[in-house]
Amino acid sequence: MSIKTQIKSMLPHSAVQAVRVMMGKSRLRDPLAPFKLSDENSANAKSRFEFIDWPASNNGRVIYALTPTANLRNVGDQAQVVAIEQWIKRHYSSMPVIELDKDVVIACVEDYKKLVMPNDVFILHSGGNLGDRGRWSEAARRTIIENFRGNRIVSLPQTIHFSDTSLGRHEGEISSRIYNSHPRLTVMGRDEESGKLARSMFPKSQVCIAPDFVLSLKASDFGVTPSAETPQRLMACLRLDDESIFTAEQRLAISERFNVPTTLFDTTIDRDIPPHQRREILKETLQLFMDHEAVVTDRFHGLIFSVLCRKPTVVLRTVDHKLTSAVDWFVDIPNVQFCSSIDRIEETLLKVKNTKVENYPDFNELYFDRLPKFIAEIA
Repeated sequence: MSIKTQIKSMLPHSAVQAVRVMMGKSRLRDPLAPFKLSDENSANAKSRFEFIDWPASNNGRVIYALTPTANLRNVGDQAQVVAIEQWIKRHYSSMPVIELDKDVVIACVEDYKKLVMPNDVFILHSGGNLGDRGRWSEAARRTIIENFRGNRIVSLPQTIHFSDTSLGRHEGEISSRIYNSHPRLTVMGRDEESGKLARSMFPKSQVCIAPDFVLSLKASDFGVTPSAETPQRLMACLRLDDESIFTAEQRLAISERFNVPTTLFDTTIDRDIPPHQRREILKETLQLFMDHEAVVTDRFHGLIFSVLCRKPTVVLRTVDHKLTSAVDWFVDIPNVQFCSSIDRIEETLLKVKNTKVENYPDFNELYFDRLPKFIAEIA
């Protein structure tokens, strides 16, 4: 490796790009330019599309769209697919299901436009990406909403957040225009604040709020059960991306401040998660959570996995309202507590560990099994 290459590899991408611009070798990309798939990802998506079966059905079909690609290594995103597929089978058993991942949605729209029938229903994947931080997912969502105005579309629970920046305002205006042009659209917020934003931004849509779909699962569904003895080990499930408010040093300090062995973990793993491995990797993840006494987390699905395993949980904040609002779903689970300051983690952890919970809410009965009736209110 040349000295020039070594120096360039140590510079942040923005600095390298700035040098290229000054040398006339590149142009800075317009930050407000529409999201665009790379040529490689587009070609791969078109290859996958060739293998998707489109069965005929007089009852219509469920087109479950915007699912994560295999290289999206977030176990939480993939766990939502497992949960939503089970929910679809339970409530729409007479309708064949066709899955389109988010790259296929964007790259192959002209191909599947020829195959979609008027009585097909689009169900859009849930998550935390309805906003300017999730431009990839939002581009896919807009593609469906803009191109299928005659079809029923249901966007499952999303954390909705458009930042108060030129980019956030720009993206929010585009989403508002596209969503409000659809006459048969349901938008679900994943928390009360997201619901308020949806009602404000998308007044022509049917809006409700519901918790994250992974809460429709049970750890026992995967053969994951508590051990006979309480594990004497803590988990610090902390995110390693730009949604974290903590530096690498702070994350390490959090994991080292307890007087028991602590596992530092993130729900984004180091390998691809193809569709046929989703359940197994989710099972492995739930077993990991089950093998710890308590959890400290700033990961949305770190919180959800912890609740599924019925672990005392300390919840830390991130850059948006994703977790500060999410804890509202767990007011009836007193050993799940939000902690606003690193300095109070030990105090909060002791509190949740000493709080016993006998009965956990049945989220299917309270929320998920009621959604089809709500959805059916719009033909």
